Order: sequence, then C-alpha cells, then structure tokens
Amino acid sequence: MKKHTSVQIFIALFAAIYIAITPLAANAGPGHDHGDAAPLVSGVASPRVTAHSDLFELVGIVKGQQMQIHLDRYATNEPVINATLAVEISQAGGQTTKLEAKPQADGIYLLESPAFAATASLAMAFTVVAGGDSDLLAGDLALITVSALALHSHGGLLADWWAHAGSLAKAAVMGAVLMLLAAAVGLALRKRKARGFAASLALLALGAISAPDTAWAGPGHDHGDESAPAPGGNSPKRQADGSVFLPKPSQRQLGVRTQMAELADHAPTVELQGRVVADGNALGRVQPTQQGRLEVPARGLPQVGQRVKKGEVLAVVRFTVNALERSAQMSQLAQGQVELQAAQARLKRLEQLEGIVAQKEIDAAKAEVSLAQKRTAFAAPALSASENLVAPISGVVMTANAAAGQVVDARELVFEIVDPARLRVEALAFEAVAANGSQTAFAALSGNQTVQLQALGAAPALRDAAKVLLFKPTGPLANQLAINQPLRVLLQGSVKANGVGLPTAAIVKSPSNQDMVWVHTAAEVFVPRTVRWSLLDGARVVVTDGLKSGDRVVTQGSALVNQVR
Repeated sequence: MKKHTSVQIFIALFAAIYIAITPLAANAGPGHDHGDAAPLVSGVASPRVTAHSDLFELVGIVKGQQMQIHLDRYATNEPVINATLAVEISQAGGQTTKLEAKPQADGIYLLESPAFAATASLAMAFTVVAGGDSDLLAGDLALITVSALALHSHGGLLADWWAHAGSLAKAAVMGAVLMLLAAAVGLALRKRKARGFAASLALLALGAISAPDTAWAGPGHDHGDESAPAPGGNSPKRQADGSVFLPKPSQRQLGVRTQMAELADHAPTVELQGRVVADGNALGRVQPTQQGRLEVPARGLPQVGQRVKKGEVLAVVRFTVNALERSAQMSQLAQGQVELQAAQARLKRLEQLEGIVAQKEIDAAKAEVSLAQKRTAFAAPALSASENLVAPISGVVMTANAAAGQVVDARELVFEIVDPARLRVEALAFEAVAANGSQTAFAALSGNQTVQLQALGAAPALRDAAKVLLFKPTGPLANQLAINQPLRVLLQGSVKANGVGLPTAAIVKSPSNQDMVWVHTAAEVFVPRTVRWSLLDGARVVVTDGLKSGDRVVTQGSALVNQVR
C-alpha cells in the first residue's frame, strides 16, 4: 500500500475544514427546489405575532424594541379604539414580563420591551377589554431575522453556526486555518516535488478565506437577490397564487371592512327600466290664451323650486296686436264714439219735444244711446287688454320660462308646477311580469339607497312593445325623486334562492372578467373567490355559489384590494 505523505495529509485536513466552513456557497443542481422557502423570504419582513378569537383579531409588528399592535373586530375588521390591552411576555428561560400597551390617537397600541431585541421566540398573551367584551388572545413571536432563515435553508449546522457566530469565534477559526496553511507550506518547501502541491494549497486557502456567501445555481434554477428580503416585504403585494398580502396598516388606510357569510333563503329580483313621472292630478301648466308681453306682478316672477299656492298670480300678459288689427280696432272705437254722439243729440232733441212726440220714440233714442256707450266701452279696453296667469294647483315651480318684457305666444308654456309629494314611477316590462300589491318593489338610488314602491297597476296597452307598470314611491327617501329621473325598478320574485346576502360593493371583476369577492382568510391575507350572484335590491346581492358559512367577505374596500399588484 502506498504511503501518504505529510503534504497529502494536510491537504485532506484542510479540505475537510474548507467543506465545513463553505456550505454557504451551496451548489444547486438542475430541478433543485426549496419548497416553501421562497414565501418565507419574500413574505413578511418585520417580525409579527398574530392571534384571533370569535371577537377580536390582533396583529403585532415589531420595529426595534417597540411593537405596534393593531386590534380589530374579527367579524367586521373594524378597529377597536380605546381598549385596555394587557400583555404577558414569556421568554425561553422562563422569565415572564407583564406590560400594558398604550393606546394612540390613530387606533394603534404601542408596547415597548427590550425582549424584542432578542434573536429567539417569545410566547405572548394578550388580555383585551373593550366595552362589555373581554377576551384572551395568545400567539408566538419569532424574532429570527429573514437573512438568518435564508442562510439556514441553504447550509448545514456549521453554516448556521457560522452565520450566528461572533467576530472573535470567526477570527479564531480563520487563525487555525492560516496556521495549518503555514505548516503545510513549510513542509512542502523541504521537498521540491511538493512545491506544486503547496501552490495549489495556497490558492485553495485563498478561495476559502474569500468565499462569498452566495449560492451557485444549476441550469433552470435562480434565486435572484436572495441575500436580502424582497422589496416591499411590509407593503401590499399580490402573491403568486393570486392572494393578496395586505398589512394591517394598509387595511386601516383603505378602510377594509368584512362581513361573516351566512347562508339563508333570499328572494331574487327582476330588474326593470323606469322613470319618475308626475301624477296628472298634481301637475299644472300655466299658458297664456293670446300673444302678449309679460309684466311682473306685485310679488315678482316665481323661480324654479319656489312653492306657490293655487290661484296665486304668477305673471301678467299684456296683449299685443299688429298694426292692421290695431287700426281696425281704433276705427271701430271712433265709429262707436260718433254713433254715441249722434244718439245723444237725437235723444236731447226728443226730450225737448216731450209731450209733442210719442214717448216710445224717446225710449228708443235712450236705448240707442245706451248701446253706443257699451260699444265704445268694449272697444276701448281691447287696445290695452291684459290677462293674469294664475297657478292652477298648489306645489313647487318645476319650469319657469318667464322674464320681464318677454313676448309670449298663445299656449306657450310659461310655468310648470308639480306637487313633489304625489309623484309616480313608470317601469317598462318586456317580459311577462305582473305588478300587484303583494309584490315587493324597490327603486335603486345612488349610494346603495332604495325607495320603496307600491304597485298601482299596469296599462292595458303596450308602449314600445313593453307593458307599462305604475308605482307609487313611499318612505322617507321618496322626496329625493325628480321628474324624468331614470331608475332601476326591482321586483322581488316569489321563488327564493339559498345563498349569502352581501352589499353590491363586495362584487368585483377578476383579470379574466369574472365576478368574484375577496375573502379575509388570515389577519393580513385576502384570497379571491369566483362567485355567482343575483340581485336582491338596489343595495344587496345574493351569492348562490362560491362562498360558505363562516367566510369573512370584504364588503368595503374590495375594489381597492382588487387593485393590489
């Protein structure tokens, strides 16, 4: 058997030390996979503790020796303000510390402790008292840094020790390596044949000292810049599986609110296109009968929105005629005046001959004088006649097309008055839909508000190939309707569907244009769920597929969560 030289022994010893220290430069072959290591590096950057119960949900974020605690209602994700939060911290050595978190004005609770600076795990217990509710929450806080976890996932025990070892221990190891190197070089110099081994050994030692802490990856394998946490570790981020990581501070800024899903029977609705119309008995139009010029009455011209009473004078129309008609009227007036003077003169002569002429002639002359006076009286005002435009009903002025001195034609619409308390809603039904008093009908307004509608009946004739349904708005929001306002009229059907009732704002569109909702699965994780739904009313929908009881569905801020990329 061939004997091993001292140089070969030292080379083998040095190689063993080199392999023990340099697993930091791990070599990954084709198809190499780290499993769940990637989410650990690219997920939460700051140490966190999470805990929840049926009442509360808690997230504590450590920054230095301070922890920011976000306390919310578990069902609604609503922040809990001005609660009493007592904290008990248990360390590895059995030491227990009891503290109380200080509430801040922004709804965050601050907790300071030197235990947060340790590189270990802490067991924490939170006692929450908020109003009449109290609960105990418990969770573990892992304080190991992300870079240390990444190193541990690539190396062995010696690599983990090397990553956490102090500078004095590292200096001692490197000194021992250099001493072995010096002994190997000295021995090699005694033998000329070993000088090549010494040179190789020196290069090998130099590589060991300057070995970087990076991983060599084989074909098809790439970690990117894995030595540091991924950018935005504490920021909202869309994960590879489609879920969204949304930190609690971001949830507070976006106003995210949730609702516990509960399966129940709901009556879906049929949507119809409708508009607001006025009741014919509560709508009045003011129009002049002849052409003329508008004059302002004593109270002034009414404006849009002004309330008026029945019989009130709204404007005065002074009739106007053309030159030919005016000339004829003046000629008729002059003729009447001449006839009046002739009749008066004849009557005067007959009265002087009283007793000579018959009395019937005197009476006939008096009748002629009276007739001439009346003709003159009727002809004179025609040159300056006027008409008072009065309100036919009591209500609010809806249209006002009047100005002082304006010339209006006969039958021109000057004012339109409506009683806002007596409006109606017309809806067009292109399908076989019956409107009767037993059905529940709504009119959808903006802001997820609805107006209750009472069915009055349906027209016996079609309008544009649709049946006209008539409703009467009721309730406190009925006064928000306006004439000719378009509405979505919703009629609840008789067949009920089992599902989860949600606000319409909870439904959003996926990138593939599918209807979906966001489910709050963890304290800072939201998962998309594709759903099928039907309308309930103008403010709610019923989800018939895609959700189960107990899911926390985002009902406010879902559109903002959907925009996270």
